[in-house]
Amino acid sequence: MPTYPHSSPESVPATGTIATTAPCPKLAALKARAKALKKGRKQERLRFFSGLCASLHALGFSF
Repeated sequence: MPTYPHSSPESVPATGTIATTAPCPKLAALKARAKALKKGRKQERLRFFSGLCASLHALGFSF
């Protein structure tokens, strides 16, 4: 069985400049509104599903 020498992991030199840009306030507000609407739709869907499950459970015990 051939053996291979252990290679050391290559290190990347750290740089002091990180390219970060300030987010646009309008874009951030738009994304926050879209996220809130999506979360509201999800909660509504789960509330409907929970009610459906409860009604089917009650219907099953009525027989």
